[in-house]
Amino acid sequence: MNRPFNAKTIFLGITAAAAMLLAACGGPSVGVSLTTAPPSNATVNQTALVAATVAHDSSNAGVDWSCTPTPTCGTFTPAHTASGATTVYQAPDAAGSVTIVATSTKSDRKTASSTVTVGAPSMSALKGTYAFFAGGVNTYYDESAVAGSVALDGNGNVTSGEQDRSDPDLGIDMADTITGGSYTMGSDGRGTLTVTATAWGTETFSIAWVNNNHLLVTEFDSNATSAGSLDLQTAPSSLPNGGYAFALGEPPYTYFSFGGVITSDGTNITAGEADDNYVYESPDLDFNPAVSNAITPPDASGRGTILLYDASYDADLEFAYYVVGPEAFRLVEIDGNDYLVGSMFGQGTTAGKYAASSLKGSFVFDELGWTNPAWLAVAGQFTTDGTSAFTSGQMDVNDGNDAPYLAANISGSSYGVNSDGYGSIALSPTNGTYLANVGVYLVDPGINIADPNSPLGGGGALITDLDDTTSTAGNGSGPAAGFAAPQTTGASFSGNYAFNQDGYGDLADGDNYDLIGVVNSNGTSTLTGTADFNDPFNTGQNSGVSVTGTFAADGSHPGRNTAQVTINGGANPDSITIYQGSGNLLVHVDTTDPNTIAIGAIEK
Repeated sequence: MNRPFNAKTIFLGITAAAAMLLAACGGPSVGVSLTTAPPSNATVNQTALVAATVAHDSSNAGVDWSCTPTPTCGTFTPAHTASGATTVYQAPDAAGSVTIVATSTKSDRKTASSTVTVGAPSMSALKGTYAFFAGGVNTYYDESAVAGSVALDGNGNVTSGEQDRSDPDLGIDMADTITGGSYTMGSDGRGTLTVTATAWGTETFSIAWVNNNHLLVTEFDSNATSAGSLDLQTAPSSLPNGGYAFALGEPPYTYFSFGGVITSDGTNITAGEADDNYVYESPDLDFNPAVSNAITPPDASGRGTILLYDASYDADLEFAYYVVGPEAFRLVEIDGNDYLVGSMFGQGTTAGKYAASSLKGSFVFDELGWTNPAWLAVAGQFTTDGTSAFTSGQMDVNDGNDAPYLAANISGSSYGVNSDGYGSIALSPTNGTYLANVGVYLVDPGINIADPNSPLGGGGALITDLDDTTSTAGNGSGPAAGFAAPQTTGASFSGNYAFNQDGYGDLADGDNYDLIGVVNSNGTSTLTGTADFNDPFNTGQNSGVSVTGTFAADGSHPGRNTAQVTINGGANPDSITIYQGSGNLLVHVDTTDPNTIAIGAIEK
């Protein structure tokens, strides 16, 4: 008997057959797509977030990242991600074409790729509004501090801006309008920035390119010599709102340092803990810097003001701030009491949730200050147990009083951290230096202290020296400010880097100087490069001087390197100790003798 036609039965039969076929083949095939694609054009060493999504991967095995041509196509941090999660791609040191490849971990035949053209640094890549700050010394041997913002048009012109300069001899100019200027950028990453301010006049800065969003700067004219940075403003209307850490020093002779943590509601500072250290008095520790009506909103240039209570003066100090982003602000004091300059960084969602475990791991640190009657320069590294103690660590200290203290053992030192991120370190060095007490102010773990626009975060802390010069008469103690950044074990020191050195000593015939430039490391033993050297007291502005050096890893203390560096073919190389935080950040201190005292950063 013929059965009637039944479309439903046929459809169900086909569906069941298809299901059995898919089951036999393992289901729908795995596919990979770039959901956050890399830029089609990048600059050498530039970072970018990329992500890929894997479809039909029931095991959720994720994505493996690679690139060609190896090994000169760049790096990924991390090299494996979950489906849809971002990794940080860093372009290589050299220009050329690279291909980024996302591969399904489950099925290595399934990939997605994109080509990136990598170019050298260029003037056209510097476009937008950048916040800057620098601290140093004027030609009267007094403090000179500046912070501001400049708009760069990509064609070599400064179109507008604003700045606050604080100088005891040349005056304090608040909210000074920048009416114009110019900038250059060479293919080696060295350039100049000239700005014309209404009240101050013309200023010239030498700049060293780290990436399109972050450059090192030094004032490079006969008015002053200084050190700082230039960073792209990503959110100029941001208000300090939430938890923040700050650290400020008074250049060049840091008679005064001020650091701590605050909580802000965007209008007022509602709580905080702070420390200050004045060279002729004992430090004031753990006081509340909160005041009422403390913050004004930023103007079109990203400038606002903030008041912080200071115990040494029993007064509110006024600062101009310039926004880099929601969690990064540059500050300069504008009340004439002192001439502090420095940074304030957000604490993000970690605000109010800190503990000793927040400072667990390995870190590099540096600070520059004053010991009465000499400068203080320190760089080092340490590892903590996450509870209360340093399990290892070394530091090099040059205090201008005695021979530098080299690789001073600081294992066994202790530390503590409050829930608001305010903390302290009690150092226990083994070989004589008086440097012992450090204030620690923790930042958002997602912040990169050296480069606040970088997606390669890591957190760390701002720091100040809290030793009492009235009781130790100098000898490695006194007001100072700096930072501590996470340390990556076994990082490579290879490729092109921007660097600076801010100091006082024989390199500049016994006066204050600044050195800024670019250098290439072969990764094992040699450095070569070019720098601008500002010595306003003797030789003036020296452009394009040669930098050569040799370095060697300290086999007893991984992460520590010793170096001999020659500037402009000099007969007597300077001794430098370099501590490596990562492949992108190193800190260094001059240990030539008590007459040459300097620190600096080396950034990829």
